[in-house]
Amino acid sequence: MILACLIAASILGAEITYYLIHKRQWPTVRASSAPSLVFAVLIGFTNLPFVLGLQAAFFGATFVGMTDKSRLGWKRVLLASVVFALILYYLIPLVKGFGGGLGAAAFVSSAAIYTVDKIFRRAFL
Repeated sequence: MILACLIAASILGAEITYYLIHKRQWPTVRASSAPSLVFAVLIGFTNLPFVLGLQAAFFGATFVGMTDKSRLGWKRVLLASVVFALILYYLIPLVKGFGGGLGAAAFVSSAAIYTVDKIFRRAFL
């Protein structure tokens, strides 16, 4: 249940940010911060015990959504946001105390999807 909610929040954060940047031409920081603020306030009204995790998943996934569209299209951003949620759920608790976990997870997830895509295209196309 928690992992499914983290994945959903992650997909939502990445895709909204990607849409605002590439379809509505919002500045990158504003496209990340405005939806994160709205999501944090709205989800704060719920009684879910993992609200902070959802807020972190949404905000961190907006970093994935900041990807340039020449590197990742919206489908690959969706895949990268799922990978981001998995990294957030399984690996971030292991490195508690180190800063930059959300940004590092976003970078690793985006780079992994980009690399797999390049390898797949060279091998099969």
